[in-house]
Amino acid sequence: MMNLEPVEELVSSADSRYFWCDRSTFPAIDGSPRKKKVWYVALPLTSAHRGSHSGGGATLAEAGDQSRYANEGTVYPHASLIEMITYQEEFFPAHAWEYIDLSHVGWETVQERLAADPPDVVAMSVYSATATWSLILAAELKRVKPDAVVVLGNDHAGILHREILTGDYGSRIVDFVSTGNNGPFTMMALLAALDGMLPIEKVPSIAYRKNGEVVNQSAPTYPLNLRILPDYKLIERELEAYYDPAFAVWYSAHYDLKRMVTFPIDSGCNWGSRPGRRCRHCSIQGLTPKVSDAASIVSSMESLVGDLKANIYAAGDSTLGMSKSQWGGNFTLLDDLASACSESPVLRDKRFLLAYGLVYEFLQSAELCKGFVRTWNVGIESFDPKLLKGNSKGINKGPDRIYEALELAKELDYKLYLSGILGLPGTTMEQLRKEVDNWLAIAETYAGQVTTISVAAPAIIPGSRMYFDSYNSDARVREWHGELLQTRRLSELYVEQNTEVTLKDVEAALAELGRGVIALDNSGANIKFGGYMMGGVDDEEAGEMNLLNNAMKFL
Repeated sequence: MMNLEPVEELVSSADSRYFWCDRSTFPAIDGSPRKKKVWYVALPLTSAHRGSHSGGGATLAEAGDQSRYANEGTVYPHASLIEMITYQEEFFPAHAWEYIDLSHVGWETVQERLAADPPDVVAMSVYSATATWSLILAAELKRVKPDAVVVLGNDHAGILHREILTGDYGSRIVDFVSTGNNGPFTMMALLAALDGMLPIEKVPSIAYRKNGEVVNQSAPTYPLNLRILPDYKLIERELEAYYDPAFAVWYSAHYDLKRMVTFPIDSGCNWGSRPGRRCRHCSIQGLTPKVSDAASIVSSMESLVGDLKANIYAAGDSTLGMSKSQWGGNFTLLDDLASACSESPVLRDKRFLLAYGLVYEFLQSAELCKGFVRTWNVGIESFDPKLLKGNSKGINKGPDRIYEALELAKELDYKLYLSGILGLPGTTMEQLRKEVDNWLAIAETYAGQVTTISVAAPAIIPGSRMYFDSYNSDARVREWHGELLQTRRLSELYVEQNTEVTLKDVEAALAELGRGVIALDNSGANIKFGGYMMGGVDDEEAGEMNLLNNAMKFL
């Protein structure tokens, strides 16, 4: 059985078993790098996993301009990939690189580029929602260049590294899997190992096949405050060509600056040090709170806001929980940023940050953050406390607490990105209707302030307690388990076993909600709907699998 148990994440920079690439240690390794071409690839949502992506976008005909960029993720470059590119520029300047986002660059174009000049190494960021496309690209690369190296990372690949490396597809086309939160260090050490500069055993947080067995070199997480932050100037051309037009469709009306980038300011949940208390909808990987260096953050933000004219999405699980007034006073990130932004001639009087926080966290931090946070991204999940009991921290405390936070957000002129789940355990038809009514009421009451209503069915994917529970309690889930997952079947089973409704009932409710939100958008409210993207039974999914299987025939 795979290791899905919640565990506490370890954070340390002192694990001497492995090589940690930095300015002092890199010159000491043996040899010199040979020229290579490396592709860093962001992947599109697959049809079969559309329902597993919050903010995925509406497939409804009334969506209008939103249909041009149906996936809200098209707004954001992938921070983890840009971080690795930034490190490669520093330590392997002779290596060429390309950053490609398949949500923007068509597959036929990528095929042509593979045929004309294939890379030596491809690194891909893989979620369950994008896993099929990672294998399609890997198979096509191996077809045209068998000795090319394929590296997969991020949640899906890391959790299911054994399944991928021994799977029907992955065993033939995937060479390495990054298994921790050390992406740039894993990638740079691997590039050094591929050049013969390091033994493979010195690469941290990586899994691979050796003598018929899977080896996983697990390592503690390297502290965020010791990392080089991603340099988005390296992909300014891609921002202009691809991401800015998507941002214009989704969010331009709500922001003074007309682009958005993601940034690793914080990582982890404030409850992560006690894995047993983590909510059922959070990652079970036990991510612990950690923050980047405040001085480095501010310097980078001044460049992003002042030079690139970009808003910043704080890519972490609990940004608005990182203030001195919360959680025993262990975190001062927000206090430090508030002070630094007010003193910065570039950042002063600018509201540019999109930050995540629960209702409680927002109520504690709203006054502190009002000078530099533009948008509060809150996971409401549900309005009915009964549906959250046992499945959440319960920290939202029902509609009264939610509306208290919404009114405070209105008073302080925050924009709102609101997300939730329909079909939580215990749901009845009456509750489902009430949930839709509550979401529509919020969309109408706070029109002009809300940027997005993102509501979806439960996504039963590795990294969630829902998947963990289903895997351990039902033989069918264990039978379906593997390198690729059948999201729709998993969601259908979960809703069937835990509610009084069906997945079709949930989808009908989502469609009703989507049409209501889109009607507001079409009337000028500038509000988008995301999350209604459940697939898995259509021609598009069959076409994707045909691409994969046809490429595999040549291997």
